[in-house]
Amino acid sequence: MRKLVALFLWPALGLAWAGNLSGQSQPVSTDPPIADTPFSIHQISPAHGVTLGKGARVGILDHSFDLDSHPELYAGGRGFWNRGSASEDAGDAHRGYWMALTLRAVAPEAHIFALGVPPRAGKLRAEAMAKALEWAAGNHLDVVTYCGADLSPAEREILDPAVEKAVEAGVVVVFVGYSHPLNLLPRSFGPPLIEGGRAPDLNIFSYECTAMVGDEVVTLIEADDDAIRRNRPFLGRSSVGPVTAGLVALVKSVDPHASPGEVKTLLVEASRPLEFQGRLEPWVPDAFEAVRKAVGTRAGRPF
Repeated sequence: MRKLVALFLWPALGLAWAGNLSGQSQPVSTDPPIADTPFSIHQISPAHGVTLGKGARVGILDHSFDLDSHPELYAGGRGFWNRGSASEDAGDAHRGYWMALTLRAVAPEAHIFALGVPPRAGKLRAEAMAKALEWAAGNHLDVVTYCGADLSPAEREILDPAVEKAVEAGVVVVFVGYSHPLNLLPRSFGPPLIEGGRAPDLNIFSYECTAMVGDEVVTLIEADDDAIRRNRPFLGRSSVGPVTAGLVALVKSVDPHASPGEVKTLLVEASRPLEFQGRLEPWVPDAFEAVRKAVGTRAGRPF
């Protein structure tokens, strides 16, 4: 199996918010430095001073997790399609592995579960995702995320009831491009887009998941390796799900009893309007403000 070397960027806090953490911020006009990542824009580094996500259980629905090569990254894994195992790859694309690395950077002490589902659209994918959601609820996962291709109406007929049952069981569902009202819907920075009749709940800065180094990987890119070319998640929607799920993990680690609805409300209320490269992003979550609010919410719960 090819080996990927991933280098995460842990920048200084390069982007300021207007106002302060106790009041509503105003949009900030900024010409961001190259170092801007979710750590600066979403205030993740300050949030890590409160929690690293310890105890939170996060499932990633994807494929190609490199589970055999990187078992230390995962708390467990299971396949839900006819390939039979989350450790098996689909075209050596490394998608699930990239997602797990991104999530681990946002919530370093969360427990990550590799939930293998097919890469191609269709009934098989929808059925596998529904089974994965049932497994997630039965195994007390806090959040599951999916960042693959958009779901067709036929797939939605299979998946929607499973999502509703999972949310009822306490699982926060973070599916990119999925308009179900119970879904915590994130979207990357960019032109306004109404997905399936509703606006996104959160605007997430797309993360360059890996700064790929090493002669072998450089050779693959220069050779236009098909799997690398088709599945590089650089600054794409593939990073939006695990970043959002990581924010959920930080909140749940502080307030484990928060319901999916409470988590969504908390993250939305902890969001700020931000003018980024001349475009207003209305709901940019602030991780530090979110965990601060979660601490206060937990303090008010009866024991």
